[in-house]
Amino acid sequence: MKEQIYFIKGMHCPSCEVVIEKKLLSMDGVEFADASLAQGKVVVGYREQKPHIEHINRLFKDSEYTFSERPFESEKEGFISQLIGPGIVAMIFIFVFLNLDNFGLTTLVNVNSKSPIVTFFIFGLIAGLSSCAALIGGLILSLSKQWSERYAHKNSFLGRLEPHLMFNVGRVISYGIFGALLGLIGQRIQITSHFMPLLIVVVSAVMFALAMQMLGVKAFSKFQIALPKSVTHRIADESKPEGKYTPLITGFLTFFLPCGFTIVSQGVAMLSGSALRGGLIMMTFALGTLIPLLFIGITSTKMLNTNWSGKFLKTAGLLILFFVGYNLNVQFNLSQYLPTISFGQEAIGDSTTGPIEDTGEVQVISAVYISANDITPSTFEVKKDIKVRFELDVRDNGSGCMSTIMIPGLYNKAQYLKAGKVLVMEFTPTEIGTYQITCAMGVPRGVLVVTE
Repeated sequence: MKEQIYFIKGMHCPSCEVVIEKKLLSMDGVEFADASLAQGKVVVGYREQKPHIEHINRLFKDSEYTFSERPFESEKEGFISQLIGPGIVAMIFIFVFLNLDNFGLTTLVNVNSKSPIVTFFIFGLIAGLSSCAALIGGLILSLSKQWSERYAHKNSFLGRLEPHLMFNVGRVISYGIFGALLGLIGQRIQITSHFMPLLIVVVSAVMFALAMQMLGVKAFSKFQIALPKSVTHRIADESKPEGKYTPLITGFLTFFLPCGFTIVSQGVAMLSGSALRGGLIMMTFALGTLIPLLFIGITSTKMLNTNWSGKFLKTAGLLILFFVGYNLNVQFNLSQYLPTISFGQEAIGDSTTGPIEDTGEVQVISAVYISANDITPSTFEVKKDIKVRFELDVRDNGSGCMSTIMIPGLYNKAQYLKAGKVLVMEFTPTEIGTYQITCAMGVPRGVLVVTE
């Protein structure tokens, strides 16, 4: 058996490898095909006549893939120009989203483990219109290449919609099952303050790498989140029974490819400490994302036929980069390190240690919360065995997990930050030590020191 290397232009995700290999294997005389996103090429094994490059390009004429027996010349000059259109679309979406956030509409669905279940549907809907649409929507477009071929013979609209329905059903089932598991884990273990920040950083790094892949940055093409090819080929093989359930299985596995909003919901499900509630939280969240993702699925055929998938993925990549920064800021309040501009707002002291009013019976400590600076001041010192009254003047609505506050070990019930309210936490410290002031997920936002 002989081998031939063909270079490919237009690959942007691991599913492209499966699509290309599957089509090439349908050619007469081709024994195997091994495509590589990282190297931008495919190795084809054949027994008799080498597949002609013209024949291969005709086979892929309806896709954005182009094949050559020689490496393609670098297109560095065109990289920026390719981002102009997607960049404009992404900026419009970001502008709308930020204005919704500024008007407080997104803070209407600040979630915690005690929020009504219906709240997570709205939270999922917002996620499906933003970061989930970017991350999972790009995946749907890539997979639609396979699904459109398999279901092309279906005459009815519902028949052609079948794989997208299966995909979303798989998501809902998966989120329900693993949400219940997260709730059970939260019931059995004590989540440390370091767990959630670490998880958020890791997933944000994964999202960043995926975004760079979508934008066509070659340096990130070696990073892949994908099942082994032996598994993907078996699942996608129509000649095998399991091939019929590819969309269902793929949707099921998207639980492990979460956006920032999904991470928040997963953390809340774990904090619920209940398998039933954790499952309901994640299942309802997935139902909220279903509407936008199903719309992407319905329109995907048109996008593919008009060669819009590449533009969509670049737009998705830019949006993912935005939401990586947005979600990191929500979780860690990174904006506090940026210079702020005052527009007539009352000045807030920048003292390191908060004022204490010690009446002998009650120690009253005060702070102010605004989203740009978080808690100011953020460090306090109190005495052991004397009641503490912590008064927090809340001037902005929080967002994400940063909409809650607690002091693990002293005040373990998470409180909700709502603009215009003075939040009060009362407790009596009985042990000397340093206690972190955190959000409900353990993100540090201040320190309270208990002395003798």
